[in-house]
Amino acid sequence: MPDPAQQERMDANPYRIEGPALISFSGGRTSAYMLWHILDAHGGKLPDDVHVCFANTGKEREETLRFVHECATRWGVRINWLERDGPDRFQTVGFNSASRSGEPFAALIGEKGYLPNVASPWCSIALKQRVARQFAMRVFGKRRYFSAVGLRFDEPGRRDSALARALRKRDAWTPICPLYTARVTKRDVLAWWREQVFDLGLKGFEGNCDGCFQKGPRLYEVERYTPGALAWWIDQELAVAETAEPDARHWILGRSYTEISAAIRRQPDLFADLFDDDPDMDAECGLWCEGEAA
Repeated sequence: MPDPAQQERMDANPYRIEGPALISFSGGRTSAYMLWHILDAHGGKLPDDVHVCFANTGKEREETLRFVHECATRWGVRINWLERDGPDRFQTVGFNSASRSGEPFAALIGEKGYLPNVASPWCSIALKQRVARQFAMRVFGKRRYFSAVGLRFDEPGRRDSALARALRKRDAWTPICPLYTARVTKRDVLAWWREQVFDLGLKGFEGNCDGCFQKGPRLYEVERYTPGALAWWIDQELAVAETAEPDARHWILGRSYTEISAAIRRQPDLFADLFDDDPDMDAECGLWCEGEAA
């Protein structure tokens, strides 16, 4: 935990991050907003012991990958692109070499022989959080470090869960939530991006991970808006159909992605206009899983 003087400095300016620290960048608008404000608080250059990480699962939208690259280029900040490369291993990639067909995710499913779901979202833990921790071990060694995550003031449940988990697990990092401390809400984030010269370019329901099961009923909207978006996810269900236990053969219990895709083909207006156009689906996927933050 930070010493009292250090904590006082961070409270005075939540974006003035003291290292060693890791900034978790999902590739969404909220975490990009956080990154820019941290950079601004440091005069445009991060301290040498503060690192930015983007963990790619291979199922991030192409718009997300371009957005991450553009943030790094426009803002002059190094973003470490990471991918899982087997148990307890990761590799460093970049915009051009990053997986785009779900390779790290499919390899993980192949190792386990079954699928994650809302009740057991181990994909974000293995593909995002552990990868970030392995990177932290490489750059920080056994030192404790801060982990800055993009949880806003209007997300108190996720923030409290992240802090509670860190205390319970006694992990090597201390989570910090600059946006929460600065009382930033989704409205603030969206208003700020409307003033910028570039943007993520995704509708709210599309999110970063194209077919994430956390989207629930919004998956119908995903498949309607981008036909075939669920094809890879359907392939993974088919791959484990004969090996996994019944409750681990589908991303969503009781409903296959094949059924979702077929339902939209039969009835293209199914659930149309049921959801608002700006749900908050651009969060780091781990942050949807009870505050499990890298």
